[in-house]
Amino acid sequence: MLPQHTQGEQVFEGYLQSQSIPFEFEKEHPGKSKRPDYTIEWQGQTILLDVKDFDPAATPLSGFGQFDPYTPIRQKIDEGREKFKQFKDYCCGLVLYNESRPLIMLENVDIMLGAMYGDSGFTFPVNMDTGIGDASQLQQAFLGRGKMIRPNWQRAQNTTLSAIITLVRIRPHFLELLDLVRFSPMSQSIEDSEAAIRREILDFNPDLEVGRIIVWHNAVARKPFPTTLFRGDYDTHYGIVRNENGVVEQSVTYEGSLVPDKLRLRR
Repeated sequence: MLPQHTQGEQVFEGYLQSQSIPFEFEKEHPGKSKRPDYTIEWQGQTILLDVKDFDPAATPLSGFGQFDPYTPIRQKIDEGREKFKQFKDYCCGLVLYNESRPLIMLENVDIMLGAMYGDSGFTFPVNMDTGIGDASQLQQAFLGRGKMIRPNWQRAQNTTLSAIITLVRIRPHFLELLDLVRFSPMSQSIEDSEAAIRREILDFNPDLEVGRIIVWHNAVARKPFPTTLFRGDYDTHYGIVRNENGVVEQSVTYEGSLVPDKLRLRR
């Protein structure tokens, strides 16, 4: 790897190579002053990707306090929006990587979609005369501060970013072992659990580390992110679906066959 590469760029290039996806680093695009980190030609379409690393925390966490899990992610979305400002006619993806900063929840459905569309919360009708709410009609909702669209906006504001992309490194065999130990009878030792999982995974290696990607498709994107890109055995797409009433929703539209159970996305 070239010395100027960030940790996230190194991990991303390792992932691309593992999936045999050709790429160009910091390719110059005619008439553009900025150079997104990666350019991928995919099924006749040019895909631009920029990797953003989260800096380590300035001071260690201690004691009690408040923390807004959306703020650091939204700051990166703002940086990505600025980077892609000249590329509105391209499909653009913002890749987020966190090596060691605590409380950056890049695999959490509510936090990631909340950062995109508005703080995750709940609504229910309240009788204004009695002040009594009807909890039976409780519904999950995005309550504001989103970076793609907000309830009081007449139109979407961030349509250039086709997707936010979570990039992480996982140890899949070790995670499978942890699950087996957790659900095994109390009488079964760790050694017995490891022997059992070795019978299921012939090439079992608890130190195996792989790159994993989660694609969070932007429901208001001008250029939809391709559903066929980043579909490795450990990857997930949280895509756009339209239910039987025509309402647009987001849910898991692809999940790799080797994703450990504890990493599977649910909502």
